[in-house]
Amino acid sequence: MWPRLLSATKKPGGNRASEMENKQMLKSLFDRQENGKPLPHAVDTTANVLRSMVARSKNGVVHLAPGIAERILNELNFPEQRKIDTGRVYGHRHAIITGEWEEGHAITLVLLPDGRLWVVDGQHRLTAISQSDAPVAATIRIVPMDSEKEARHFYAGFDMRKSVRTDKQVLDAVGAAEECGLSDRMARAVYQAAPLLLNDLEPLTGSANIQKRPDMFLQHNKLVALQEWAAEARAYEKVIKPARKNLLLQLRLPGVLAVALYTMRHQPARAVEFWGGVAENDGLRKNDPRATLINDLLTRVLNNGSIRQRVQQPSLAWNAFCEGRDLKIIKCIDGSPITVWGTPLAKGRPA
Repeated sequence: MWPRLLSATKKPGGNRASEMENKQMLKSLFDRQENGKPLPHAVDTTANVLRSMVARSKNGVVHLAPGIAERILNELNFPEQRKIDTGRVYGHRHAIITGEWEEGHAITLVLLPDGRLWVVDGQHRLTAISQSDAPVAATIRIVPMDSEKEARHFYAGFDMRKSVRTDKQVLDAVGAAEECGLSDRMARAVYQAAPLLLNDLEPLTGSANIQKRPDMFLQHNKLVALQEWAAEARAYEKVIKPARKNLLLQLRLPGVLAVALYTMRHQPARAVEFWGGVAENDGLRKNDPRATLINDLLTRVLNNGSIRQRVQQPSLAWNAFCEGRDLKIIKCIDGSPITVWGTPLAKGRPA
């Protein structure tokens, strides 16, 4: 359920004169802060002043002076906020100067249980306002959170058409690697493999198919998948640690990783033997499926359908290994079903 928004309505019996008085009072409080003078006990932080401004506003629209915007950035910004993009700031400043500024594009903050506020969306707009010559009208949205963890996930969920957060920024914001007991690289790899894990290892490619299942690519669902597969990922990360750097990169690719985690869950003992042999690559005989997989991973040139081939490659080698067969080459056939021995995706499973 979407978090409840703070109300931004006028007090009963209020009028325009009293609103102006309140705004003047709030401005004087900020002025006193900027001049180093003590504030009244009831309003002693930037967070309290901003909340008061929103409560006395109409639909959350307030006039932010440059100094106030700068103070909000300095004191209330999200702790792991990304770096400022000067190009975006310039674009917002240009909009303010030319009159193209849209006050309805909300600057969003989260309210933590202890009363702190964090800016989770809008730091570039606030930076532009802080560099302006006069107050700028802006909509402030404050969303209450039940915990700091929820606030971090809320921050990670902001996707903007012109500035999508990177996977690293999302994972760092919620502390995913530490929470799951994984290295940063492995946490990011599992997060990228999540759409495959959520869809029984079948890649979703092409805009039409992606539009049918957009839930597979939602950050929240990918974070949930990361948590659900964390145990298998920890075991896999330990098993492949001996691999050389160029092979290790291949073993963390989404298709390979998804198959590996699937086998670690459903056939843990065999999976340790298989993936451990691949990582160590210590005297594997010719046509050993693990040796064939290593060679294929390091030499295959992928064309269209490469994501599916990256799922087929390890699946075919795994199947041959578990069935005790030699494997001379790995032949990925377009459209062939993805089967994984000893798992719910085994050959002959019900349609």
